[in-house]
Amino acid sequence: MKPGLGRLIGALVSLVLYAGQASACPCSDDAGGGAFITSESDKYALVLVASTRRALGNFDVRGRFHALSANESETAEELLLRIGLRQPTQLEWQAELGAASYRFHTALLSERQTGLGDAILRARYEVRNEEMPHHSVRLPAVSVGALVRVPLGAIASSASSGFGSGDAQLGLGAWELGAGFDVSHSILRKVDLWLGSELAYRLPDDALGRSRQLGPRWDLAVGGRFGLLAWLSANLALESRLTGDVTLAGRKLDGTSARLLTVVVGAAARDERTGFRSSFSISLAPPIDGLSAGATSATALGFSVGIVR
Repeated sequence: MKPGLGRLIGALVSLVLYAGQASACPCSDDAGGGAFITSESDKYALVLVASTRRALGNFDVRGRFHALSANESETAEELLLRIGLRQPTQLEWQAELGAASYRFHTALLSERQTGLGDAILRARYEVRNEEMPHHSVRLPAVSVGALVRVPLGAIASSASSGFGSGDAQLGLGAWELGAGFDVSHSILRKVDLWLGSELAYRLPDDALGRSRQLGPRWDLAVGGRFGLLAWLSANLALESRLTGDVTLAGRKLDGTSARLLTVVVGAAARDERTGFRSSFSISLAPPIDGLSAGATSATALGFSVGIVR
């Protein structure tokens, strides 16, 4: 491991383990962490999220995994700024904008791109929470949301970019409209279980110089959040992403759909006195035949620091 990377990981662990008079945050800044980036008692959140990814190999359309050879590599780093605003209490407005650096290398091809990603605007509404006093039975909390992706990023024209995950660090090149829901339930006040789903439609575009329409996207995630200490929680999630076939110049390209399964583990801490919070996560798309298809298996390390008021 490079010395600089070791110091970075050490600093991240220190941030996550930072404690004062703190309590575990019911929200999260990483994938697999839930829907909201603020809690009901917050007015706003300002969060910086950084991640680094490394590809392990690719799944073909039949789900067979092919590992990268010794002279092949695919890596990316991403930096995101997320803003959340609670107004009114049950409604959270979110905005996200990031930049990324992407590198792809084989014996015959070398590619490097750096630039802005797309802007994502979200609204999430809490339909009900578990503490509603007029309900005799403690029912799960439910929230719904909607999103708009604005294509500001400079997408890569090659099929190699994006780790096959649909995250598209340098942008989709298309407008995306989506909607989803989240359901969560607390057990013994120390364990939160949740289920989330989001469906998105991509509008036609000409990002590659010809008419194109990306297939729809469907995300499904299930996970749990475990209170370890008054100020520290751990997260575990299983995420699945499905995308449909691409249509190019009026022709549907069979075999361009993708399926990706990812496991995410992480931890989060929040200092109630100062409003400071931090988190880190490790994710893996397991390189096992049949779990994913038409996508890239990758491992990623992410961390965040932020302020909540």
